[in-house]
Amino acid sequence: MTPSPVDPTLRQHLEGKRFGLVLSAGFFGFYGHAGFLRGLGDAGLEPAAYAGTSAGGLVGAFAAAGLDARAIEETLLGITRASFWDLDLFGAVLGATHNGHGATGLLKGDRFRDLLERTLPVRTFEECRRPLLLAAANLTAGRTELFTRGELAARVHASCAYPGLFRAVKLDGALYWDGGLVDKAPALALTESEAGTGLEALLVHYLPSRTAERLGGPLAYVQGMDAGMAGLRHDHFRLQLRALAGKLPVYVVVSELPPVSPTTMERGAEAISEARRSVERALAQAPIAFT
Repeated sequence: MTPSPVDPTLRQHLEGKRFGLVLSAGFFGFYGHAGFLRGLGDAGLEPAAYAGTSAGGLVGAFAAAGLDARAIEETLLGITRASFWDLDLFGAVLGATHNGHGATGLLKGDRFRDLLERTLPVRTFEECRRPLLLAAANLTAGRTELFTRGELAARVHASCAYPGLFRAVKLDGALYWDGGLVDKAPALALTESEAGTGLEALLVHYLPSRTAERLGGPLAYVQGMDAGMAGLRHDHFRLQLRALAGKLPVYVVVSELPPVSPTTMERGAEAISEARRSVERALAQAPIAFT
């Protein structure tokens, strides 16, 4: 009897190929992305280029700049709330009353920028070991902004400035918020940019957006807007996959991780471990279609 064919595993699809790694937005999902990178490294797989938004942009920048997965994990686990928490209620009120942008977030962002400048091993995109693309929301122009050149820390900051938490980042005369508002996982952007030249495949680590199970209470409006935006981001990513169909293989790994927030950062290690297990499972089986 002729044995039935066995579908190649995801690892087999990626081995020997120049693949780009796309890391999605996901609030404090940078722990999960770090664990995902560790799992790839354990399997002997190294991306040829990186793209990311928000938490994904942070980890992608560390990796492209030359930090290995273990060093990224150590760096992230060393971050505490005090490392970035520079609450500025007075500045927010003053900004609202004087037509400034202080009211766009509770945190000034100075500590976060200092953290990036201390921990990123290079100063510019051009010094990175691997090509890197970051997505941010340009509030001034009302569009997605893609960064592949220039000062690295400032642009990671812009991509990570979570709306309402971090004040909008002023850069070259424009204001920026978290890129997850407009492009949760910039897969198409990577393939169309110089950073994606010569890639043979894409691997996407996708962290689903969490929304309230039911609307209610004083935050019902905010919860509703958040749920609506999550749906738009998901559909936008699916449209990217359609646009890329037939151009190059795109493999998506979805990880359901323990939620981490500024008040539960002690769960970061748990998220790292679960993401490592997630990529191990994904690499050992045939690719699964994204839904």
